[in-house]
Amino acid sequence: MKIVELRDKWEKSISEVDDEFLLMIDALYERYNKEVKDDFFDELPKNVQDLLILSRKQAKEGKLASHQQVMEKYRNKYNV
Repeated sequence: MKIVELRDKWEKSISEVDDEFLLMIDALYERYNKEVKDDFFDELPKNVQDLLILSRKQAKEGKLASHQQVMEKYRNKYNV
């Protein structure tokens, strides 16, 4: 079942479930929502956050280097 179909199914079904089921779904949603918001990123030092943001921006712009390219660069630099 595709996500769109699943959403449609639950939009139609929500009025048909009993109260106990609805309370269980609500508790599940609240727990999931809390876990999603508990992001370790906010606990990282500011300089690490900045580097991660920069690296993500560079990746989106296609400014990437393969593992092989990086290893070659440092093998040449340190004569390894």
